[in-house]
Amino acid sequence: MSKAKPDFKRMFMKLPRSRQDYAAVRIIAELAELFDVDLVGTCVDDSNLYGFAELPNVREFRGGTWQPLSSEQLAQDVAFAAREAERLFLENAGSHRSKLFFSMAADSREAGIEDIIVVIEPISAIERATHQFTKSLEAAFCSTSSILLIPGHAEPRSGPIIAITSGLDDPCLAVALAVAASGNERLILIPSQPSLSLLEVLETTRIAGVTASLAEAVFLDGNILLPTSIKGRLLVMSRKELMERPAFSEIPILLVSSQLSLPADATRPKSK
Repeated sequence: MSKAKPDFKRMFMKLPRSRQDYAAVRIIAELAELFDVDLVGTCVDDSNLYGFAELPNVREFRGGTWQPLSSEQLAQDVAFAAREAERLFLENAGSHRSKLFFSMAADSREAGIEDIIVVIEPISAIERATHQFTKSLEAAFCSTSSILLIPGHAEPRSGPIIAITSGLDDPCLAVALAVAASGNERLILIPSQPSLSLLEVLETTRIAGVTASLAEAVFLDGNILLPTSIKGRLLVMSRKELMERPAFSEIPILLVSSQLSLPADATRPKSK
């Protein structure tokens, strides 16, 4: 089934500001391995920062005292932060993914329909309230890319791939089916509408050699309430099915771009 999924190319991840959020990078690298994509860790050098050093009477708190803001010191701090981000990125992702790229120039704004933008929810409530996090989230949802939402406290786990789908023509089904096959996981199918039948989809997964079952979920104020018995590895759904932006969950959520192209027989494999 690896040939039957849409071809994702790259996964863009803005590296976390806090060291405690880097545990999520390991999960992201594992998923990048399943998706067979290049994982690009970005730490964008914001040139606007240097403008502050040119402003009169700007101070910074350093060494226990307020001191003039030095453009040279600021450049050194930015360079150090970038080196540390690259080290933590390679340390946490290197053992899971060989196709790693670190960039100070790449940005998620480069991401297209065949790419995935990763948004890590910081563990710290203070970090979640920052403009930087809000801006990253808004930029992802303004893009045409697929979006991977990762809770900062998530831990690596095995378990079923959960797909909330509208049927055979839903792009997320091809993705979920391929990921389940790649990870040797079973697939749990949830209809995107209460009255929707997924019996044809269930037959398709059987023909594809993937073990699947049906379940139901409740959608409430952006929250996806799954049965307590379901502990999944990844939740997959289409962006076009969203009535509102979903809240971060206990497990990673992949929101598949509605513009992602599908091979004609992506979810209609031939009988063996």
